[in-house]
Amino acid sequence: MEKTIKSRSEMNPEYLWDLSVVFKNDDAWYQTLEEVKEKIKEYEKYQDHFMESATSLYELLKLDQEVSRTLERLNTYSNSKSDEDKSNNTYLKMVGELDNAYTLATTSSAYIVPTLMKYQYTKIEEYMKEDERLKEFERSLKNIFRYKPYVLEEKEEKLLSEYIKVFQTPSNLYDILSNSDLKLGSVLDDEGKEIELTDANFVYNLRSKNRAFRKRTFEKAYETYQQFSNTFATTLAGIVDYSVIDAKVRGYQSSMASYLFPDKMPVEAYHNLIDSVNDGLPVLMEYFQLKKQELGLDEIHIYDLYVDLVKENTKEYTFEEAKQLVIEAMSVLGDDYVRRLNDAFDRHWIDVYPNKGKASGAYSGGSYDTPPYVLLNYMGTIDDVSTLAHELGHSMHSYYTRENNPYETGDYSIFVAEVASTVNELLLAKHLLKTTDDKNLKKSLLAHLMDMFKATIYRQTMFAEFEEQLHQAGEEGKVLTSEHISDIYLKLVKKYHEPVVIVDDQIRYEWERISHFYTPFYVYKYATGLACACHIVTDILSGKEHAVENYIAFLKDGSKHDPIDTLKIAGVDVLSKDTMKSALEMFSGFIREYQSLNS
Repeated sequence: MEKTIKSRSEMNPEYLWDLSVVFKNDDAWYQTLEEVKEKIKEYEKYQDHFMESATSLYELLKLDQEVSRTLERLNTYSNSKSDEDKSNNTYLKMVGELDNAYTLATTSSAYIVPTLMKYQYTKIEEYMKEDERLKEFERSLKNIFRYKPYVLEEKEEKLLSEYIKVFQTPSNLYDILSNSDLKLGSVLDDEGKEIELTDANFVYNLRSKNRAFRKRTFEKAYETYQQFSNTFATTLAGIVDYSVIDAKVRGYQSSMASYLFPDKMPVEAYHNLIDSVNDGLPVLMEYFQLKKQELGLDEIHIYDLYVDLVKENTKEYTFEEAKQLVIEAMSVLGDDYVRRLNDAFDRHWIDVYPNKGKASGAYSGGSYDTPPYVLLNYMGTIDDVSTLAHELGHSMHSYYTRENNPYETGDYSIFVAEVASTVNELLLAKHLLKTTDDKNLKKSLLAHLMDMFKATIYRQTMFAEFEEQLHQAGEEGKVLTSEHISDIYLKLVKKYHEPVVIVDDQIRYEWERISHFYTPFYVYKYATGLACACHIVTDILSGKEHAVENYIAFLKDGSKHDPIDTLKIAGVDVLSKDTMKSALEMFSGFIREYQSLNS
C-alpha cells in the first residue's frame, strides 16, 4: 500500500467523503449562517411572555429546535471541511464564525430554562392538553424539569454562572501544565541516543522490546511527575472541591450522585461495576501470568505491561478488502444492516486515507439532518480494519436512530454511545478468528482483544474506584495532599496487579497523567459499555432467539427511553452483575484460546 502522504487536491475522489449533500458549496453555507443569525434574533420577542399561552411556548420551542438543527448542520460541514486540511485558513475561519453563532444562540436563549423552572410541570401538562403539538417536546421538557429539585433561586444560579470560569481554573491549569509547561526530560534510546520524553511517546517507549529502555522511560517520567505532585494535587483537589460543594449546595446526596443523575444511573450501578470487576481479578492475574510467560520474564513489572505479546502482524489489507471483511462480519446482523453499511460506502460517507494537514485519528460525525460521516486515516493494518468496523458501528447507530425518531429523541446518550461501535469491533474479531488459518494473525487478534479488556474493563474500573475514594475523602473534609492522593492510587494499583505484577513505587504518581479525572465519574462508562457489548455479541453469535431483532430495536430507540431501559431492549440489564460476569467470561475465553495456540 502506498505510504506517500499526498495533498488533498491529489487524492482520488472515490475515497473522499461527499459533503455537497450538506451544503452545495461554501457560499450556500455562509448564506445559511446569515439566515440562522437572523433567526436567533427572534428569541428576544418571546423572552418575557412565552409562558403566557400554549401557542407561544410551542412557537419558542420550535424556534429553538430550528436554530439547533441548523447550527448542527452548519457544524457538520465546517468542521468536516476543516478536518480535511487543518492548515486551510478558509475553514478555520468558518469554524470560528460558527462558534460565534453558537455563542449568540446560547446567550439569546439562556432565559428559557430558568423561566420554565419558575413553574410546576402541571402547567406544562395543561398546555399539552390545549395544544397537542407540544407533545413533540414532552421528553425534552420532562428532562428539564427533572433538575428542578436541584436548581437554585434565579439570583443564586446567576451568581454561580458568573463564577463558572473560576471553577474551571483547576482543569485549565491542568491542561496547560500537562500539555505545555511540563517537560519530562530525556532518555537514552536503544541506540544510545538521547531522545526527548513526551506524553505522546511515553507509552510508545514502554512498548519497546528493550527492557532497560522501558525501565529508564518509566523511571524518568515519574521522577518528573513526582517533582510536580504538589501542583497536580492542588489542581485535582480543586476539581473535587468544586464537585463536592456544587452537589451539596444543590441538594444531591453526593458528588457521584450529581454526575450520574443525567443518565438516570443509580449509585448502586457504579458499586455493582466495581464489585463485579473486583470479583473478576483472578482472570486479570491469569492474563498477567500469560504475559509474563510469553515475554520470557522471571518477574514482570508495571513497565513491562505495554509490550506486545506477539510480533506485529505485517499483513496489509486494501480498503476494498477491509470493506468486504466488515460486511462479512456484520452479516449476522441481517440484510437490512448490511444494506445500510453499503450506503456508507456507496454514498461516499467515508473519508478514507490520510492527506497532508488532515486531522489525525478517526471518528463518526454528522448531525440529524446529514449523513453519519466517518473520518479515517486508513493505512491497511488490521487495526485500521478494526477502526473501520468501530466507527461504522457509531454511524449505523446514528443512521437507525435518526431514521426512526423525531429530532427531539433523534440522538442517544453518551452512556450507550460506545456499545454499537464495540459490538462491531467484537463481531469483526470473532469473524476473523473463525475464518483465518493464520496462526500469527489469530494470536495478534487475541492479544489485541485481551489488551482491550485489560485497558477498558479493569483499568477504567480501577480509575472509577479511585475517583469514588477521592471524592469520598473530599466529602469527609479530608485535605487532599499529594501524599494522600498518591497513597490512595498506589493501594489500588497493587490491588489490581499483585501478586503477579511487581508494582514499582513510582506508579503512585500515575494519576497525574490521567486527564479523565478532571471530568469526574465518566470513566465507568467505558467499562460498562464494553460489558454490554460483550453480552449482546454473545447473544447474537449463540443464536439466541430474537437477539438480532432486539439489537436492531436498540439501535432504533434513540433517546425515547432512559439509557438503562434502552439497553434492556437489547437484552442487557446493566444493573445486573451477570452482565459484567459474561464479559469477564469472554476475556477468560480469549486467554484460553491464546494458550491453545501455543500447544
